[in-house]
Amino acid sequence: MAHKKTKAKIITSDDILGKETVDPEGSILGVITKVHINKKDLKVTGITIDMGLLKPDLFVGAKYLRHLGSDVVLLKKVPHDKYRGLKVLTEGGELIGKVKDIIVDKKRIKAFVISTKKVWDGHYHVAYKDIKEIGESIILKQGHKMKKKKK
Repeated sequence: MAHKKTKAKIITSDDILGKETVDPEGSILGVITKVHINKKDLKVTGITIDMGLLKPDLFVGAKYLRHLGSDVVLLKKVPHDKYRGLKVLTEGGELIGKVKDIIVDKKRIKAFVISTKKVWDGHYHVAYKDIKEIGESIILKQGHKMKKKKK
């Protein structure tokens, strides 16, 4: 009888690898390709998510994991790196560039660093307050302000 209780609390890498990962917004981020384990204390430190063909893999720390379900892994928070590589558009649909980096202050997004479609144009900061919508792309509010990033 004790064996059944223990077995219910144990999960193997086979139970996790290949599972979809869902953030609190209901977005499927991708599938789990790696489980990271600390060598010293043998605790899980995080997972790596394959976010798709043209997107970089995403590492998610164990503190972001909410529940390891039978079908999906649920996250407690939206990982900020989820936004890296998203297209940035004006409210009128003009492509400005892509998210290169995320500036975080006290665990909240403060601004995005945007690399413009013109490579020689450089990088710009867009404050989070100037974002109208975030989904498959980031849409800026009308009258948004972009500040040239200093080198």
